[in-house]
Amino acid sequence: MKATEVFDRCQEDPQLPKADVVIGADTIVVADDDSVLEKPRDKAHAQEMMDLLNGKTHHVLTGVQIFYKLKGKVERVGFVERTNVTFSTLEPEIIQAYIESGEPFDKAGGYGIQGEASLFVESIQGDYWNVVGLPKNHLFRELTKIAHILSNE
Repeated sequence: MKATEVFDRCQEDPQLPKADVVIGADTIVVADDDSVLEKPRDKAHAQEMMDLLNGKTHHVLTGVQIFYKLKGKVERVGFVERTNVTFSTLEPEIIQAYIESGEPFDKAGGYGIQGEASLFVESIQGDYWNVVGLPKNHLFRELTKIAHILSNE
């Protein structure tokens, strides 16, 4: 995972600050047919993704890794947050206009809940911020645990 590389680089490269904590996160979308939807490659791929999500419930999974030092040793805590999102049934013209907007192309699953695609969301079960890409509440709870551990060091 990228967080490991960043943590190691911060420890070894004198040009970089020594990191006490590094957090890495990556989000994917899983359609109801178990297809894993990362970022779309092109318009056709974005169309395929939107067709899989249209009128259905899908899962958003974010894997988070936290690296920190404890008594000179690198420790790691990780978790996966899951949120279920249901899209309304969308007309083909709406999907096409969304794809043409360019918004889908840098987002897992081909949509950003914080953008125009928020209009497509019929319901959400779980952490909204997980769908955005960082499950803030779960991360906060884990960082609080780490802070307590470090304060007792």
